[in-house]
Amino acid sequence: MTAKEPVLLTVLIETASLRWYVAGIRLAGEPLPLLRSEAGNLSPYQGLPLDEQVSFLRHRLSGVLQRGCDRLWGREKKPCQIVFVADGPFAQAAPELTRRVAEHFVEWMTRPTVVFFTCPDGFAAGGKPVLQTEAGELDAALRQALDAGLPPLLAARAQPDAWELAPTKTPA
Repeated sequence: MTAKEPVLLTVLIETASLRWYVAGIRLAGEPLPLLRSEAGNLSPYQGLPLDEQVSFLRHRLSGVLQRGCDRLWGREKKPCQIVFVADGPFAQAAPELTRRVAEHFVEWMTRPTVVFFTCPDGFAAGGKPVLQTEAGELDAALRQALDAGLPPLLAARAQPDAWELAPTKTPA
């Protein structure tokens, strides 16, 4: 049996459109787009009390991680680190929502470990995004892979055909 290639399992969160993307980033910095949601996929948290917002986002983003792991495994890859990158704090929410969600994943996901970043300047086109750590750590070698792979991964969001569209559940 061949060993699976380690990659960074990366979740991009667009807080304005309430959409997510899940991808791999190879340790050489090559992005591997996997799945994306429709705009509004994360919207059910809005209008809920803070604890319910945290609960919803934990549950939804856990499902995103599972889908990403499944797609990576099918490509003979496995996550060696989980990286969340949000383009800012969650919209229409208490300021601590982003930090609480970030801390949850860092505390409860220990193998592989998690790091959660926000981009104070958003996902601006071109260049290396500025990352602010919300929770967790990333060693220097993995940070180099992230820094190399994140700009082309962000650019790939403009190519819908590069991503499998995650199916949405229809109401019963």
